[in-house]
Amino acid sequence: MHWYKDGDRNTKFFHASASARRNVNRILSLHDNDGNKITDTQGMQTLAKEYFVDLFKKQNNVTLPVINVIRHSKAEFRDAMFSMHPDKCPGPDGFNPGFYQHFWNLCSDEIFNECCA
Repeated sequence: MHWYKDGDRNTKFFHASASARRNVNRILSLHDNDGNKITDTQGMQTLAKEYFVDLFKKQNNVTLPVINVIRHSKAEFRDAMFSMHPDKCPGPDGFNPGFYQHFWNLCSDEIFNECCA
């Protein structure tokens, strides 16, 4: 009720809520891969950066043997394509699902073969 009434107004209640949230969300330490506890700000920043660089670096996966075993059907592919929201994020080609849904009747064979080949 207080939040509904006072909300984000510049009140004592708002500042107390913001301070409490900041204290709860504060990261005081991180553990590295060896189990060492890192507490200094610079060390935690370096550890976090290394973690995400490692997480998102390009990996050489061999997916072709797995892909070749999977049987693809055009009906299943169409169902999957039309289950996506049309305005979601575009893929690597720059087109969103809505583009493929719109042109499905015109070029479904090409879309299916390109995606499942």
